[in-house]
Amino acid sequence: MKSPIHESTETPKELSGDGPFAKSARWQDKYPLWFWGFVLFVVFVSCVPYLYGAWKTIEGETYLGLHMNLDDQMVYAAWTKQASEGKFFFENLFTTDPQLGKNVNLYFFVIGQLARWIWIPAAMHIGRIVFTVLFLLQLFSFTKRVTGSPLAQKVLVVFAVFGAGLGWLFWKRYGQESPIDVWQPEAFTFPSLMTNTLFPVSLWLMFVVWNSILGAKDSWKPVLPGALAAFVLTNIHTYDTLNIAIVGFGLLLSTISAKTFSKDWLIRAFVIALAAVPPVLWFVYLRANDPVFAARAETPTFSPPIPLVLLGIGLLIPLAWLGAVFCTKRTSPLTPSSLILSLFVYVALLFALQILHKTWGASLDARWIGVWILLALAFALYGASFRITNPAQALLLVWSLLGIVLLYYPGLFQRKLAMGLSIPFAMLAGLLVSQGLEKIHRFDFRRLCTLAAIVLLGATNLRWIQREIEMARDNISITTVHPIYLDSELTEIIETLEKNRKANDVLLSIPGYSRQVAEDEWELLLPDLNPIATGLTGIRTYAGHWSETPNYLEKRTELVNMLYSQGATMESANRILEKTKATYVIFPLGEKAEVISSPFPEDVLGSEWKLVAGGASYGLYHLER
Repeated sequence: MKSPIHESTETPKELSGDGPFAKSARWQDKYPLWFWGFVLFVVFVSCVPYLYGAWKTIEGETYLGLHMNLDDQMVYAAWTKQASEGKFFFENLFTTDPQLGKNVNLYFFVIGQLARWIWIPAAMHIGRIVFTVLFLLQLFSFTKRVTGSPLAQKVLVVFAVFGAGLGWLFWKRYGQESPIDVWQPEAFTFPSLMTNTLFPVSLWLMFVVWNSILGAKDSWKPVLPGALAAFVLTNIHTYDTLNIAIVGFGLLLSTISAKTFSKDWLIRAFVIALAAVPPVLWFVYLRANDPVFAARAETPTFSPPIPLVLLGIGLLIPLAWLGAVFCTKRTSPLTPSSLILSLFVYVALLFALQILHKTWGASLDARWIGVWILLALAFALYGASFRITNPAQALLLVWSLLGIVLLYYPGLFQRKLAMGLSIPFAMLAGLLVSQGLEKIHRFDFRRLCTLAAIVLLGATNLRWIQREIEMARDNISITTVHPIYLDSELTEIIETLEKNRKANDVLLSIPGYSRQVAEDEWELLLPDLNPIATGLTGIRTYAGHWSETPNYLEKRTELVNMLYSQGATMESANRILEKTKATYVIFPLGEKAEVISSPFPEDVLGSEWKLVAGGASYGLYHLER
C-alpha cells in the first residue's frame, strides 16, 4: 500500500521571494485559512454550554460558569484568588490543619493577575480559550512533522481534537462505571478544552516539549523553549512530566532501532529534560515537609478496569495499529507473516496487562512494580520493532502503546497520567483514514466520507456538550452535591464573605446532600458551599474538598454530627467550633433544614453568633467578640 507521507513540502514559487505579500503568504502557508476556521469552530463549540448557562441565568442569581467537577475547579479558583491578592506561595485553604503553605503554581499565579480586574471564573475561562488556541497551533505544527500531505494534516488535527471511543453507546451522566471517554476528560482532547482551564495549558506545554525534542534532532534552537515548557509543565501538572519521561524513553529505543539516533540529539533532549529537575525537587521538598501537601499528593486516584479504557478509546485502537503498520515510514515493510505476528504480540501485551491488573489491581506490592516495569519495557520494545524512521510517527506509536501502560503505573495517582491519551491513537488513525481519502477523487464524496469518520469517531463529544448543558439546566454538577447557580440568598452570603472575610477566618458549612430520583438522575437537596466559598472568597474551610482536606470523610462526618445533626447540642457545637476556630457558620433554615432535620441555629450557637446574611433558606452567622 502506497504511503501518503512526504518528507517535506516546498513553498510554491509564486509565494516565495521578498515581495509585498511574501510575509503574509508565508504565514498563511504555515497556518492556512482552513486551520483558523477550525480554531474558531473549536473555541466556539467549547463555549456553547457556558453561553447557554449565562443565557439561562435569572435576575438575582449568580452563574458560577463552571460545570464539570465543580469542586476541583474551586481548588483552582482558590489558588487564583490568592494570586489576585498578591500571593506567590499558596496555602491549602480547604483545611485548618497546620501546613507549610509554600505551594507554587505558575499558571494560576498568572490567571490571578487577570482576576484582579475580572471575576475569577471569567479569568479561568479566558485562560482556557487562550491556551486552547495556543495548543491547536502546537498541534498543527506537530502534524507537519508527521506528514507532508495537506489532506493528512487536516485529518490528523481534526481527529486529534475530536477523536474518542464508544462511550456514546454506554452513556451515563453520573458515575465512573462507563468507558473512560464518558467521564475522564483529561484523556480526550475536546472535553479537556471544554471543561477545565488547566488542561489546555498542560496540553500546550506537552506539545511544546514534544515539538522541541523533535526539533532538537538537528538544532539547539528549540532547546530553550522546550526547557521553559518542561519547567512550567512540571510545576503546574507534574504528572504530565512523568508521562513525557516514560514515553520519551520509548522514543529513544525507537530511534536506536530505526538508526535515526544521534548523540547530539540525545544531549539536546537531555538538556530540555534537566529543566524539569528544579520543580521536581520542590515537589519532593514539599511532600517531605508539608503534611497537608503530602496528604493531597497521596489521594488515591486509581484507573478503572482495562476494558473500560479500551472501550473508551474504541475504534481508534485498531485504526491506529493499522495506521502504524501501513502508513508510517519504516526501514523495511512488514511481511504477511510478520504482520500476523505483530498483531498477535500487540493483543498478547494488552491481555497480559489486563491479567496483571486484575490480579494485583492498584497494589503497590514490590512484585507489581517490578512486573509493571518489565511490561512497560515490553511495550516500548514492541514499538521499537516497527523501526519507524520518521521520529514524530515513532513518537505517536510509542505514546499510544505506553499511554495505556501508564494508566496502571504503580502509584496512587494512576488516573492522572492520562493527559492526551487519545491523541496518538487519533493521529495514527488519521494517517490511515487520510490515505484512504487520497484515493477518492470525487471531492463531494471525499467530504462525505470525512464527515462520516468524524461523526463515528467523535460522537461522544456531542454527549459531553449535552451533559454540560444539562448540568446548567438542572443546576447540579456531575458531583451531585454542587450547584451551577447560586440563588439570590446564597449570592448575598458569598458577597458578604467576600467583603468581610479576614485572613484567619474559618467557615463551617454543611456538606451537600442529594438523592437519586431515577436511573442516572439526581436531585440536589442541599448544596455543598464549602469549596465554593473557599474558591470565590478565599475563606478557609474545615471539610472543604474530598482530596484537599486530609481525612476528609472523617472530618465531614464529625462536622455533621457535632453541628448539623438532629442530635447536635450546644456542647457538641462548642467543641467543633473551638477545635476549628470557626468565625463564620452557614446553617440551612426552614424547609432546607428539614432535609436532614438540622437543629435551629439558636439551639446550638451562643448569643455571640449573629445573623449577617440570608435568613430564609440559609443563614450566615458570624462570631462577634
